[in-house]
Amino acid sequence: MKQALLVIDMQNGFLDPVSPLCIRGARATVPAIGRVVAGCRRAGIPVIFVNRSYRADGSNVERTRFDTWAAGGRPLTPESTGPLSAENPPELGRRPDDYEIVKPRWSAFFQTSLDMLLRRLGVDTVVLTGTTTPNCIRTTCYDAISLDYHVILLADCCSSNTMEIQRSNLRDMLNVGAEAWSSEQFLHSCEVHLTVRPAVPEDLDRCDEIESAAFPPEQAASREDIRRRIGAYSGHVLVGELDGRIVGHIMGPVIRQATISDDMFADTACHDPDSHFQAVFSLAVHPDYRRRGFGRDLMDALLVQARREGRRGVTLTCRDERVGYYESFGFTDQGLSASVHGGVPWHDMLLFF
Repeated sequence: MKQALLVIDMQNGFLDPVSPLCIRGARATVPAIGRVVAGCRRAGIPVIFVNRSYRADGSNVERTRFDTWAAGGRPLTPESTGPLSAENPPELGRRPDDYEIVKPRWSAFFQTSLDMLLRRLGVDTVVLTGTTTPNCIRTTCYDAISLDYHVILLADCCSSNTMEIQRSNLRDMLNVGAEAWSSEQFLHSCEVHLTVRPAVPEDLDRCDEIESAAFPPEQAASREDIRRRIGAYSGHVLVGELDGRIVGHIMGPVIRQATISDDMFADTACHDPDSHFQAVFSLAVHPDYRRRGFGRDLMDALLVQARREGRRGVTLTCRDERVGYYESFGFTDQGLSASVHGGVPWHDMLLFF
């Protein structure tokens, strides 16, 4: 089963009470849909935002909606902002490279390229979220079934103006062959976790490949550096496996001081298993497996190990653009580092336990 997530009409013009098109139950589904989007990214499930967009002159607005649309501030026009806009709320985590289908009517399949996109992606199952259940969700469901897709409805991620409308339309869709799941059930079904373990010498080739793909040559550890690290402190070189294939690694010695100096990168003698600070020299995920949370899995595993070993904290250096990422783990920015590794500026980041 190859799934794709459809996020239908989750736009400010349908979510904000200021808009004449607001669906009363839609705003409450945003947190659950956001979690589902994040879960799909981790599992490698395509995320497709299905949106509406109306011309400012109203020439493509449905006849049945035109009067309400015109009298209510003409929502969902291109490049609009604010409560009447066609924007997806930031809580959904939409990214610039996400798939987007702009549909002219209720169904996501009606006069769009959605069917072609799904078939090119090899998808046979569509997971429906969004608003509104009796209109856009329902017509998309029926068209998907007509096109021989399997349909999963995430009941707590769809919305209507009343619970009576919600229940009756869900019942009708189940009667024609759709399945109804909760977002919790769906997320459990697509959970993907790395198997994290200490590196062994046989992992050298793959670690070298990942390191070279993740960093420019002047910043990447050399094959010989990685070989020495696995030999000197393999218990602190962790690799993450998915279906038996290494997709990333995190590595660094245990050191006496709370900051990393450049001489340590090529000198395994800095490792002292009785010292206080776990250093991170490299956190790398192969480009084919990025944006699925695997870097976080690797860092979490190292933090758990460092706490178990009684370290005082974890230290690393990072570029400007990665400061926020490491702050999300609890690291604090200590300012610019003395490091000139790779000829670029770095920040000292420190997490105390």
